[in-house]
Amino acid sequence: MLKIENLNENKVLTITVSGILTMEDYISMLPELEDLLKKQGVIRFYIRLEYFEGFELEALWEDIKFDYAHQRQYGKTAIVGSKKWEELGTRFSNLFLDAETKFFYEEHAKDAWDWVNR
Repeated sequence: MLKIENLNENKVLTITVSGILTMEDYISMLPELEDLLKKQGVIRFYIRLEYFEGFELEALWEDIKFDYAHQRQYGKTAIVGSKKWEELGTRFSNLFLDAETKFFYEEHAKDAWDWVNR
């Protein structure tokens, strides 16, 4: 499940991801995200992975394509999770995207929030 929560005064968009990210989840979120990117220009992201189990392959591919197409509109991204593979996935994505992206373990969620808002 993907849930867009809010966009704050620093243009930080909070997104919560839980369970297995499906193509249906992704498709339902895209119009709202595209609209925000059109209106705001560059957006920073605070992404919380809560009980995240991974992606359906089709959803992962769609995410990669969307991120690549919009990467110039992505500011700093803080990803907060609890698993080593989530951290490794964040590092791997840094190879392909221009935006500065950092992974934070849950116990450092406040540090993540502070970092992405600076």
